[in-house]
Amino acid sequence: MSFDNIRVSNWMNKMYLTIDYQALISEALDLIMQVELSELPILKDNKVIGVFNFKYYLFALGNEDISKDDQVTNWMTRTYSFTSDKNYMTQIETTPTYILDEAGELIGIVDKASQINFYQSYYNQYKDLTRLIKWYELSFEEAYEGITVVDKNGIIQVFNEAYSRYVGVSKEEAIGKYAEDVIENSRLPIVLKTGIPERSQAHKLKGQNLIVHRIPIWKNNEVIGAIGMLVYEGISEIYQSIEQMEHLEEALKQNKTLLIPDKKTLKKQVRFEDILGNSQAISIPKQLAIKASKTKATVLITGDSGVGKEQFARAIHDSNLTQNESFISVNCAAIPKDIIEAELFGYEEGSFTGAKQGGSVGKFEQAEGGTLFLDEISEMPLNVQAKILRALQEREVVKVGGRVTIPINIRVIAATNQDLSKLVKGGEFREDLYYRLNVIPLKIPSLLERKEDIPLIVAYRLKELAKTHQIREKTIDEKIIREFYLYDWPGNIRELFNILERLYVLTSGDHISYEEYLELVNLKINKQNKVITNELAFMNEENNYVHEINSIKEAISLAKGNKTEAAKRLNISRATLYNKLNRYDLN
Repeated sequence: MSFDNIRVSNWMNKMYLTIDYQALISEALDLIMQVELSELPILKDNKVIGVFNFKYYLFALGNEDISKDDQVTNWMTRTYSFTSDKNYMTQIETTPTYILDEAGELIGIVDKASQINFYQSYYNQYKDLTRLIKWYELSFEEAYEGITVVDKNGIIQVFNEAYSRYVGVSKEEAIGKYAEDVIENSRLPIVLKTGIPERSQAHKLKGQNLIVHRIPIWKNNEVIGAIGMLVYEGISEIYQSIEQMEHLEEALKQNKTLLIPDKKTLKKQVRFEDILGNSQAISIPKQLAIKASKTKATVLITGDSGVGKEQFARAIHDSNLTQNESFISVNCAAIPKDIIEAELFGYEEGSFTGAKQGGSVGKFEQAEGGTLFLDEISEMPLNVQAKILRALQEREVVKVGGRVTIPINIRVIAATNQDLSKLVKGGEFREDLYYRLNVIPLKIPSLLERKEDIPLIVAYRLKELAKTHQIREKTIDEKIIREFYLYDWPGNIRELFNILERLYVLTSGDHISYEEYLELVNLKINKQNKVITNELAFMNEENNYVHEINSIKEAISLAKGNKTEAAKRLNISRATLYNKLNRYDLN
């Protein structure tokens, strides 16, 4: 609602006092004193010819001899405020203001009371609008879908965090620029020209296959802008949605309890959209991995145990050049050191005691044309490291006990939860191999660094568990999610998955209650989670509002009012910060 176009006719007071032009001063004074007015309009034929102003009368009384029996017209002033009922309330500057119709007759008055009521309503609506805008901002920022809005000239006016992560351009950089300068292959300018929506269109953005909506904004028969929405991240989400809809229709037809179907869909592949999370912490390595997938360059994936290093490796393999070839995974820590060389490079018949007849093909050969994933590469013996280095440099291998060189055409992805640079300094890992592996370094963040992704991960895992155990989907208590936010997750996503499965299997009913969680899970929660930056303690515990408020204030002060920087200091998303600012009324 616009406050600038509210007509005077909606707010003027139609119950007002006037005095006739033939009335005496004494009558005017009696009336003013009774109702405590500052002035009275003097009417003749229902038209204002002047006003009897009490202050003007007192001033005149001190300088001249005035009789109360004089007519009001002898001491009236012709200086007064008037306007039309078709004008706007925001244009009225003084009270009282007399409202005249086209014939000049008095039809109402805007006095102090009506003006106060108007501005009170104005303020209340402004507060409601401000609150609504905050909720819109939070909704835009927390949405999984990338959302952008452009004006009629194609200039970006709205650009949420999800869209920012997809294109690798910050919100601050994007707003104010033309869409085509920020968004790869953008068709929003075309939608602005045609006014025709483009729904569920395939779009490739930064190497990812997306489904997008492009919606024109019409007003008064004119296109004034357009909305771009990234709806599905890749095709797997589409297949999942279709599968669920098909099963829902079948269940409704048979009128039976809805269960997740136990059926195989398409070839099991890992796409980048299967890597759960929308946080900036996970989006950055995803973008780098997408670039890596377009080449056969060697990739070194590092990160704590349980962060999903193999999932990244499989996504790199399945996305581009090698998706139709073999993916061979080797856990270097699980293979005895005395046979790992034979496992990797193969062996000839009779090369050692126990060698089977005809020899064996090694993992390097098995991965021909595809990807060899060397997990826990830090556990590789030094002598085998030398052979791996040679294989990477020469692009060929020699079997154990053999002499023939075998050319290889593979991509090697290595992974470790150790700091290889430190192992190099300690003489436990070859420096030359380290540099050969570290062509494209990919650091996967811990769950502690991206807690805002926890709800999304939980939702996905609950669906998967329903599918695995062939039982109805369960919901989970919001208090449990809050506990998850407080926990440091040393086991990362693997630990979260295991805890969810324990809760899923051992709880009764369709809802995992907080009481059942307390009984089945004993997380050693640090109630005073430490913030990474400036050693600023940020209490997430529900009842410690005072400390949380003080921490927010301190972070904003240290960031000199910059909300993005303050959110980083608090180790939370900017949307979460705005939510807390709104909750504690700190704006």
